[in-house]
Amino acid sequence: MEVDPALALEFRHNLKVIEDQSRSVASADQLRDAQSSFRGELREYRDKSDVQLKKMRQEVENATSAMMVFAETVASNGENHEEEVRAKLQDLQAIAKKDSIEEIRGGIGAAVAGILPSVELMQRGNQLVVAQLHDEIRVLHQQIAQERKALYTDRASGAWNRQKIDTHIDNLLRQNQPFCIVLVWVRNLKRLDTQHSRTVVEATLQAMIARLAALLGEEALIGRWSLDQFVAILDLPAAQAASLSAEAGIKLSGIYVVQENGLAQKVAVQAVAGVVNRAAGANADSFHRKLQQLARAISGA
Repeated sequence: MEVDPALALEFRHNLKVIEDQSRSVASADQLRDAQSSFRGELREYRDKSDVQLKKMRQEVENATSAMMVFAETVASNGENHEEEVRAKLQDLQAIAKKDSIEEIRGGIGAAVAGILPSVELMQRGNQLVVAQLHDEIRVLHQQIAQERKALYTDRASGAWNRQKIDTHIDNLLRQNQPFCIVLVWVRNLKRLDTQHSRTVVEATLQAMIARLAALLGEEALIGRWSLDQFVAILDLPAAQAASLSAEAGIKLSGIYVVQENGLAQKVAVQAVAGVVNRAAGANADSFHRKLQQLARAISGA
């Protein structure tokens, strides 16, 4: 299914690369690599297409809502309701000059009955403008949220950047809240930078962050602390945070398979993790020293 022409063109190109690779396989391992590349490419195309489809579906729903309001307004009455209102107002002026109370009452009732449908038509006509404004406001809010998030996001890994992490830690210290920080050091990141392209390294870091988020849960705030260090801020008891830290060191290390130009690339990551706790009421400067000591300890600096 072709949702985005540019995306489909890239997908076809990558499939051609995989096809050429599969034609020249000489061993079972090479065949498995080609199969892995094909599955990864299909998965990536599916995910990107799903995002495009959801966006298109939302746009269609918004357009449909606006058009329904417009169609109802047009179909309900083709007459010029503004002229109808003016005519009824002129009737009221004429009725006001009459002497008979009964005639005045009857005339007012008839005028009101004639004006109400026109007022309803004008209200329905305004609904189209309101619906369009609501849609434009929604899109604007989304753009503002995306731009605000981009200011605090590390582009390479997709995690929060150091500024966001520091601000959150300062807020917790100011509020005198207890919390824990799991610090992860990717000990071979500099070597990976020399062995693989930037695309592959960034995809690997993003996969690692996703794995860390799945381990720690949605409440964890994960960010990039330095070039090769990442932190996660947790609201957990110290013992539970220590257990998760030990598990993180094991689960984040290993082979990551990422896609580049339609081919699966295997990247070996070596991760080390540690944890530091901050009890309620603990001195802020003391906590920062402990965090810096942990950063130096796990990296061997």
